[in-house]
Amino acid sequence: MERSLRDILEWVVLGLLVVVGVLLALWVGGWVFTFLGRVLLALSGLIWELLKLAIPLLILAAIGYGVVYLLQKRTA
Repeated sequence: MERSLRDILEWVVLGLLVVVGVLLALWVGGWVFTFLGRVLLALSGLIWELLKLAIPLLILAAIGYGVVYLLQKRTA
């Protein structure tokens, strides 16, 4: 089966369109993942700041609870 020049050119153009479509999808995907990466980085920074505040408060609360527990146990 012999292909004409027109058939070959149609396949070449179709292949180029597919390549451009794939590259466009990768480009858009890169932007989306960059945006998601920045959002997740900001979220992790917020969680880190909350933990830096919460951990000392939880330690102080545990110490306070332990002192109250020991004082109640001693008087009982």
